[in-house]
Amino acid sequence: MLVLICLLTISSISQAQKIDHIKKYAVCYAKITPQETSGFELLILDPDIYTKDEILDFKKRGVKTIAYLNIAEFETYRKPALPESIIISKNPLWEGHFYVDINSRAWEDYIFFDRIPKIISKEFDGFFIDMVDIVSIFPNFEDKIIDYIKRIKIQNDDKILIINNGWVLLDTLKSFADAFLIEGLFTRYDFKTKRYFVRFEKEYKDRVEILKKLGKKIFTLDFLPENDKRKYFVKSLSLKYGFTPYISTIELNKIYR
Repeated sequence: MLVLICLLTISSISQAQKIDHIKKYAVCYAKITPQETSGFELLILDPDIYTKDEILDFKKRGVKTIAYLNIAEFETYRKPALPESIIISKNPLWEGHFYVDINSRAWEDYIFFDRIPKIISKEFDGFFIDMVDIVSIFPNFEDKIIDYIKRIKIQNDDKILIINNGWVLLDTLKSFADAFLIEGLFTRYDFKTKRYFVRFEKEYKDRVEILKKLGKKIFTLDFLPENDKRKYFVKSLSLKYGFTPYISTIELNKIYR
């Protein structure tokens, strides 16, 4: 076990070094061209809407490509061949997203023998793991989430692993993550009123201190309306704390600079 931990640590350091220098990144789940992303060093993309050749085109331009991977939600638009019995409930915030029983064999097989192999076949540089925070809703999933993350890292030690949020498990997952991406650290979106807000310092101060102590690359993803001038203030906050910022609308369907 000690040898395994040491190997994972060495691998994590190696992959982390590949992104430690990144100063400009973007997240976009609509299809974009390499020309639209000139100047960006790392992109988090939806792997299903790109071919292998298209991903290689990004990489030829020196861009790190990271594939979105949701490990705890049934996404209907992907048309997965899965039994409905694994669905627990609907995600009230996102259309077509359903929480699933991640302990089920069917879901585990889907992640490790369908989603991940397809991503690898397209030559992505790594994975962006979403919905780790499902443990805040279903605490009994904690051990399985840790197992999934550990297994993904062990089986793909040549890939960059970026974890979305994961506040409950930060200390545990930092052994496997090359970086964390924190959504809404300095801003907040109200899904009911569809309004954007910049947080007060008291809302993020403690979280900033937690993140700084992790010793990991931290990407921040904040949300504001298009052309909102508050983005300059929010970007400066992220940079002030040594983080790497990106600001988009909640839809994440366009590249913003």
